[in-house]
Amino acid sequence: MTLIFVSYRPDEDGAYAEALLADLCDAVRLLDGGERSLRVFLSTDQSVIGDDWSAGARDALTDCTVFLAICSQRYFLTERCGREWWTFQDRLAQHETITGRRPRALVPVAWGDSGLHGDLPADGFASDIARHDDVRALVRLRSNRSRYRELIDHLARHIVEVSHNDPVRSTAALLPYRVTPNAFRVFDRRHSHPAVSGPGSSPPAVRFVLAAGRRDEMAQVRADLTYYGAHRTDWQPYRPQRSDSIAVQAQTVAADHLFHSDVVDNIEDIVEVLERADGDDELVVMLVDAWVVRLAAHPKALRAAARHRDPAVAMVVPLSVTDAETTGAREQLTAALSRLLAARSARSGPVLRVGPESADEFEQEVGSILEAARNRTFRSADVRRVAPGAPAGSRPMLDAP
Repeated sequence: MTLIFVSYRPDEDGAYAEALLADLCDAVRLLDGGERSLRVFLSTDQSVIGDDWSAGARDALTDCTVFLAICSQRYFLTERCGREWWTFQDRLAQHETITGRRPRALVPVAWGDSGLHGDLPADGFASDIARHDDVRALVRLRSNRSRYRELIDHLARHIVEVSHNDPVRSTAALLPYRVTPNAFRVFDRRHSHPAVSGPGSSPPAVRFVLAAGRRDEMAQVRADLTYYGAHRTDWQPYRPQRSDSIAVQAQTVAADHLFHSDVVDNIEDIVEVLERADGDDELVVMLVDAWVVRLAAHPKALRAAARHRDPAVAMVVPLSVTDAETTGAREQLTAALSRLLAARSARSGPVLRVGPESADEFEQEVGSILEAARNRTFRSADVRRVAPGAPAGSRPMLDAP
């Protein structure tokens, strides 16, 4: 059986991606001659439920013989896609260790711009068939129909060959989603991210810092604990309207605005986090649960963040209207928070957004903060990149014979 896991970040080109998959599946079935069954699992944001894989995603990641990645610019900025990629590349590494063979079962498809540039994670297991052309353009434009059909044929033949001749061994168990590494996350600027939009480009980065508690911590200060989990990153302030954690929501917004993102919950080390962000030219957005003003560890960290003078720091305090307990205590919580952050009132300090009352408002607030940071960078940052092509120091030719 051929099982294709399609790792995908849905965006405005979804209809074209679906057309590509339909044509590819038809070509694979034709080559197979109906002798083997074909299954396709299309991964979306619903592939993650809470802090773990959905049952369908888990089964597909465990057994798939080919991993097809639709590599749009947003793809490499999406946490779920990075964890899916890491899971399959780990299976490939295990397969090579056991069998001594290295199947090229990871198939990246360049979706936008002029192809994928630079190294990709697990490049030794990856096919080169669809990484040098803009496949999206091939799908969309009739003038590219001949090249598109040729590409579909090559991809289908490769998928059938890999699935028949050296299918990747299944794995007994997957890591839970929460602890699965992101294959694309490299926040040390001495290294490079997987190329997304061509040579010389590097999307900006944002680090989301969660000032929230675990369920056991929050039990000390409030009665309704349905918004919390075993880890601080499980905080879901907009339940039942949105089942995603606030961290996943924030990273989704970051990807939409073409930011690399990371999430940390070690609020006690906020000074170190802010200093590192200063050195790496990262934006820091703190996502603050107003209830933490009543915990022992968090107030000191919030004061330290409020005293930080770097404008590349923002705070967002969700106050969901669907959370009756928070709504009832809103005045007391915001007053206590204001006292904690009093250091910022006497001068220019971190941007503060109190009270996005819905998931949509939260996403709009985070998006506006990211765009404001991008604009500030355009106005004030040093230009460090050299345009591709001419070597540094060469001068343009203004006239010629």
